[in-house]
Amino acid sequence: MLYVPSNYPSKFSSALHRAKAPVDVLASHRSSLHWRAIRIALALYATAALIEAAVAAPAPLALTAAQQLAIERSPQMAAYDSEIAAARNTSLALVRSPVPATKLGVGYLPVEDVDRLGVVQQPTGVEGRQALAERYARQGDLAAAQKTATRVDIIRETALAWLDCYYIERMTRIAADQLKAAQVELEGAETTYWAGRLSQADFYAARSVLVMSEDKSSELDHRARNARITLTRWVGDEGDAPLAALPNVDRIPLRSAALEGDLARHPEVVLLEKQEDVAASDVRVARANGQLVPEIALMLARRDEARAARDEKLRAKVAEMRIMIDEWQHARDRRDRHARELVPLARERTRATLVAYRGGKASLTDVLAARRAESEAQMQSVEMEREAARIWARLDFALPETLPTAPSRSSRQESAR
Repeated sequence: MLYVPSNYPSKFSSALHRAKAPVDVLASHRSSLHWRAIRIALALYATAALIEAAVAAPAPLALTAAQQLAIERSPQMAAYDSEIAAARNTSLALVRSPVPATKLGVGYLPVEDVDRLGVVQQPTGVEGRQALAERYARQGDLAAAQKTATRVDIIRETALAWLDCYYIERMTRIAADQLKAAQVELEGAETTYWAGRLSQADFYAARSVLVMSEDKSSELDHRARNARITLTRWVGDEGDAPLAALPNVDRIPLRSAALEGDLARHPEVVLLEKQEDVAASDVRVARANGQLVPEIALMLARRDEARAARDEKLRAKVAEMRIMIDEWQHARDRRDRHARELVPLARERTRATLVAYRGGKASLTDVLAARRAESEAQMQSVEMEREAARIWARLDFALPETLPTAPSRSSRQESAR
């Protein structure tokens, strides 16, 4: 700061003031640059914090990703792979082995394969060895069918768990909104009551609505926690992630007019078909080994029994799926009726009751009853959606070729980054 004595000539004083003006301007410019740098630093810090939060936040869990995780985590898949490999490798060994046929049998096969596959026949010639090799091959096919059936079960159960989480959490949000509205209404009712403009009955009605809203919200929170636990049972820690968008639950791969042909590929039907193949190969092994006619007849009966069980299972599945398709269509009709008609009607009733209340033609109890009916209609609408979606999951994931594919865990993590 420049000091100018008061006894200096005014002209000189003015000159000095003009001389210090650039100094003030420079100081002001430096101050402006300083604050600008601070603002830029703060902005960069905030951006970095947002980026860090986005990276730390788990990516939404899609239904197909959840199903793929469940398959990856299943110890049964590895066990079936071992069984399939054991059966097929043993079959190849029997075909390629130079060991004389009379030395082949339980003593020749690895103990773990005998224990796993349960094959104890001892071939007595080339034909017997080939028949036994085919029997092991059919056993491998049976294990592959069992693996497919288990995989379908895992996919379906994971879908049901994911859908339960999705819809129950939607109902939880509706209940939370209802609870907030009930708290606001009680506060207003309390003020109006102490001002002498509200009856005691209306005041206690508002309190009752709040308590019921708290109870409903608590119940749904409990259901939501249980649903998450069930989902985590299938997908692991990623079951705590937020859920992605709902898939299209209005299409199914099954056709009512072609159910018998489609369901011939159903895992339970194929499993019985493979059991029939194993039984048939047992007959060939027995004939090649020259077993007694009664023994062969018993094996033939087992083969025929497996064939009959397969045909009966197919008929049962066709009837079951026809009923389920009809239930799915009925559930969709109810869902649409609730969404298009019942929920809007309940909303209009609430509005009309509010208008009447403000005009002195309705009580607060009437308003509370209308609001509660509207909330219940919303809850019921979501419940109808959930019911239709659960039936859809049972239909959509009934056949092996409809099973979803999703990127591996490493690919999902890379996409999230």
